[in-house]
Amino acid sequence: MVLIVTQTWYPASQAENAGKVYLESMKKFPDDRALGKPILRSAVKIMEKGIHGIAIFSVKEGKVKEAMDLSVNRLLMFSNAIEGLKMSMDIYYDLVESMPFVGLAAPEE
Repeated sequence: MVLIVTQTWYPASQAENAGKVYLESMKKFPDDRALGKPILRSAVKIMEKGIHGIAIFSVKEGKVKEAMDLSVNRLLMFSNAIEGLKMSMDIYYDLVESMPFVGLAAPEE
């Protein structure tokens, strides 16, 4: 299993704008079940220095590039509309998927 984890940080003064852009981004770039499924569509917490959002998407085998493109397009909408935005996108591989990275065969299930 491969997971795409996107995170955003922005000032609290941009919260209303962020909510509007989120809804617009989901209309323009909706979830595509052919690529995988959202595990956590969006979770938000208020912090001392602003607002932190996180989303987690489980990617179907062989669809990492396409799923990354979808995530990047959504993040780009945010970056163009939200002043003070910081963002990240990380790819996580489960144990079976990651074993070849260190030269080992994946354990048989």
